[in-house]
Amino acid sequence: MSREKALMMVENADVLKWPRHTKYTPSKKFSNKYCRFHREKGHNTEECFQLKDEIERLVRQGYFPDQVPTSCKINKDEIRRSRSRSRDRNPGPPRAEKAPPSRSNAPMKGVIYTIGGGSSAGDSDGTRKRCARTLGSNRGRKFVLKVEEEEVISFDSSNKPRDIGMMKDPMVVKLDIANFTVHKVLVDSGSSTDIIFKNVVDEIGLENARLELVKTPLVGFGGSEVTSLGVIELLVSMGEEPKRKTLMVKFLVVDTPFAYNMIIGRPGLNLFRAVISTYHMKMKFSTEKGIGEVASDQKEARKCCNL
Repeated sequence: MSREKALMMVENADVLKWPRHTKYTPSKKFSNKYCRFHREKGHNTEECFQLKDEIERLVRQGYFPDQVPTSCKINKDEIRRSRSRSRDRNPGPPRAEKAPPSRSNAPMKGVIYTIGGGSSAGDSDGTRKRCARTLGSNRGRKFVLKVEEEEVISFDSSNKPRDIGMMKDPMVVKLDIANFTVHKVLVDSGSSTDIIFKNVVDEIGLENARLELVKTPLVGFGGSEVTSLGVIELLVSMGEEPKRKTLMVKFLVVDTPFAYNMIIGRPGLNLFRAVISTYHMKMKFSTEKGIGEVASDQKEARKCCNL
C-alpha cells in the first residue's frame, strides 16, 4: 500500500496528527513536487518521512488491518521471545546502531548560536604546533601532581539569595578593573575567552593602549564571526577586604554592541580559582585570608536581560 493511498483512506477521519509547515526555501516556489500531508511544495507524498512515521503509528493502533500482511503482524509474546533469543546469542555489549538517514523534509526547529573564542592552544600556527609537540613528548612520562593546600569551598542554604525568582537569572557581578568599578560583568563558564568591549576600554582611559594582535576571530555573536581588536592585560580585583584577590587578566577587546560591559570566561575563572553556583547566585574563591565571595546583582542581571 502506498503512502498516498493510506493518507487518502484516513485524511477525512479525525485520527491524523497533521504536521506544521516546513521552513520556506526559494527552491520550493519552483518545485514540481507536492506533498498532500504537508499541503505544500518541496517533496512528493511518497517521499514524506513524517507521513511514513504517522502511518506506522496508525498501524500500531490497529488501523489498516486488511492492508497489513498476516506474516508482518507480530504479537507481544513473539517480540519478547525474539529479544530473549537475541540476548542469548549476543551476551556482550550491544553494537552501536547506525545513524538514521537524513530527513530533508523534516521541519527545521531553529538555530542555536554559542559564544566561543579562538584555539586554547594559541593564536598562531607555530604556537599550536609547539603545543602539539609538547603534548606528544609528555606522553608516557610519569608526573607527580603538586597541589597547593586550600580551604574547602562549599555552598549551603545560607548562601541562597532572598529573591530567588524563577531561578533563571544570569550571573552578573561588579569588578574593579584598573581602579574603576565596572558593573554588568557577565560570569560565563561556557565562554572560552575573557572579553571586554571597546567602549569600556575607552571609559577607563585606555583608548590609546597598544593591543596585542590576534588572528583568530570570535564566533557566536549573532551567528557570525567577529574579529577582535586585540588583547589587553588589565588588573582585576574581586571581593572585599580582607578577603580580596587581585590578578592580571588578559582580555580580548571587541567593538560590538552588547548588553554587558565584560565577560569573565573560563580563563579568568580558572586564574582566580573561582567556583560559581548559579543556584546560590554566588562566586567563591580562595585568598590568603580565607574564602572570598562575590554575589550576583540580580537587579542588574534582569535589566540586561530586558534590553
